[in-house]
Amino acid sequence: MNPVIEGREFGEMRAIVDRTFLVRRVTLAVFCAVTLIVLGMPGFPFNPVFAVPFAWLLLTLPFQWLLRRQRTLRSLQNVHAAFLALESVLVTYLIHRLGGVEWMGVLFYLFTVIYANFFLPPLAGYVVTGLALLGFALVAVLEMVGLIPHYLPFRGDVPPHRDPVRVIATVLVGGVGFYAVLAFTVRAFATMYEERRRALAELSARLLTAREEERVRIARRLHDELGQTLAAARWALSGGDPAEAERLLSLSVDGVRTLARELRPPLLDELGLGPALEALAESCAASTGIAVEVDVPPGRRFPPEVETAAYRVIQEALENAQRHAAARRVEIRLARTRGGIVGEVTDDGQGFDPERAGSGLGLSGMKEWVGLLGGELRVRSGPGKGTHVTFSIPCHDPRPDRG
Repeated sequence: MNPVIEGREFGEMRAIVDRTFLVRRVTLAVFCAVTLIVLGMPGFPFNPVFAVPFAWLLLTLPFQWLLRRQRTLRSLQNVHAAFLALESVLVTYLIHRLGGVEWMGVLFYLFTVIYANFFLPPLAGYVVTGLALLGFALVAVLEMVGLIPHYLPFRGDVPPHRDPVRVIATVLVGGVGFYAVLAFTVRAFATMYEERRRALAELSARLLTAREEERVRIARRLHDELGQTLAAARWALSGGDPAEAERLLSLSVDGVRTLARELRPPLLDELGLGPALEALAESCAASTGIAVEVDVPPGRRFPPEVETAAYRVIQEALENAQRHAAARRVEIRLARTRGGIVGEVTDDGQGFDPERAGSGLGLSGMKEWVGLLGGELRVRSGPGKGTHVTFSIPCHDPRPDRG
């Protein structure tokens, strides 16, 4: 899969799974409340299975912690699948203690199967669904042949439709524990995907705007710099001053090369991120007098998308330091981790208020570069305190050096 697409899917999936665990906790809290109500009914026998919803609720906490520590889409899906598989085991025990096939057993797998087939890859979703079917079938068959005991959740001395305890418990579990929570869950899913649709629409609009702004910037530079220099060179030739014309044409060539390097630095493709950043730092130091320190460990390369995103973020942060921050020193650091790449850019400039800056200073573009690959970017700054930009980009596909 393309790293950009995988990174975007990872970021979206991590946010969605985080939200679904919130939905899951609300769902289980409702089941816990229903359990307490049912236990308070006179004549309803105590059953140790009533501890299962509470244990289930507690189980979501460490698994959500695990899910937040994952850095790839595959590992995120694997942990989620493990949680759903464990859910199937808990539900099977729950069904066994609540009468097996005798009382609403098959419905207890409802949310596990929905979640599995909504968020997991097809094969993993089918596996979790198969575990649910297998668990229910095992309980039914083993109870039928007498290999495991059969538990009666109700007394059974009156017909089911005449037993007020069974009727009330069924209405509570079915009406509140299933249908109301199902409606809440589906509505939460619909809200999440509506937010995703809006976010994608906003991103598309911002990308179109950014593209048009870049075209305007290039057109202005071509007109104001290259166009005027070439016009002056023509006048010099027509005025009989070939030395001046040659000087102006040399400036034009240098301007075109500079613009080409800004659009896509050749070193980034030929030698990788480290040499490209070192060249960027040297160019900035030579033209502005800012002391730029670069610390990039040597080693294997990353996919072009990752190197491009990291370069653009650092380039934008460096331009902010020289244009807006009046910085005298900038430190650029890059580190490789097991999960990808981590970078930071620190300057000693005048700083700014990130809340008031909003999407200015190129911050929205920097966040989009990183966000498209499923990474994160943070900016810490304050008036007179300099600026510290940190970012991380997940990547598990290092490339060998080409140099």
